[in-house]
Amino acid sequence: MDAPKVGLIFIDHGAPMPPWNKAHEEMLPAIEKELREEGYGGTFAALRWCHMEFAGPDIKTTMDRLEAEGMDRVIAIPIFTSVSSHSERDLPNALNIRYHPDQDLKIPRYVGSLPVTMCTPLDHQHDVLPEIIAEQAKKMVQEMRDPSRTAVLVLSHGDGCEHFWQHLHRRINEQVLRSAGVRSCEGLYVQTVRSPQSQRRVYRHVCELLSKEGVGEVAVLSASNGTTGASYVQRINKGLQSRGEPGLPDAVHGCTESFLKHPLLIKALVRTAVGDYKVSLGLEPVPSLQGDESKMVPPYNPPFWLTRDIEPDFNDRMIIGSADVGRHSTDNSAVEATMDARQQPLHPPGSVQ
Repeated sequence: MDAPKVGLIFIDHGAPMPPWNKAHEEMLPAIEKELREEGYGGTFAALRWCHMEFAGPDIKTTMDRLEAEGMDRVIAIPIFTSVSSHSERDLPNALNIRYHPDQDLKIPRYVGSLPVTMCTPLDHQHDVLPEIIAEQAKKMVQEMRDPSRTAVLVLSHGDGCEHFWQHLHRRINEQVLRSAGVRSCEGLYVQTVRSPQSQRRVYRHVCELLSKEGVGEVAVLSASNGTTGASYVQRINKGLQSRGEPGLPDAVHGCTESFLKHPLLIKALVRTAVGDYKVSLGLEPVPSLQGDESKMVPPYNPPFWLTRDIEPDFNDRMIIGSADVGRHSTDNSAVEATMDARQQPLHPPGSVQ
């Protein structure tokens, strides 16, 4: 029996600014390369990048094309850091996984019958951000006048995900303090940096940091994909000054580096894709949250995988858990039987099971 043709799509938010979209789209070649290097180059019959809104191709167009190309199933990976209204409402609506009455009508909805599995957003799975941001902070403070007099401020945004960020910021702060040799590190959840209230909140916070004894500079970093600390600083300053308010002090510096193509993130996305492939085809059991992850899950807003099949089956369910392949036990006979049809082993030679 032939193995199913599985398409893999990555979905970012999309933006009116072409450079923002291009920076995300450029992740795809790096992901394809990592899949090949890990021995999974032939696992997916098609790989695509699409945008939720503001840019094309959109989700509906991408899904329609994959259905026309004869895919049997699609794995959808959101390039979003945390759970939010997008991951709980807009993306499931656009993928035709489930209907929500508050769907955004500006986001085109796929209405076909192609089975699709959407996994939970990025850092509910692999916890890579603390290490990545700590690395950015360490590199950035080397250019500051005195790292021991530098306070680090990590900004995050989203909606309905304060519980998630509370735990993630704590781990980021701990990792930055261990790695960067700075005086302090704090996280600040601002929901949306577009609002005057959020801009003023950041202004007040950096002024408080600079007023503390022993602090001479503030380094601003971002925990949001596609938005750098420098971009946050620029946008906040622009908003403050447009209203005739004082801008951020000169001692505030934003990190110019994005983490989109960081090797740890690319590897995590590949692990997610392969893990989703196995679970969606019933080749591995449902994963479970472990350790500190379980504390991050508010009962009203869990990380999830959502699957819709043509007919109710073992995949017709909501899965609360992690997509980390390393946490799954594997039914090797089922895996090998499926992958033999592709003449390619699911686990590359020499890999650790």
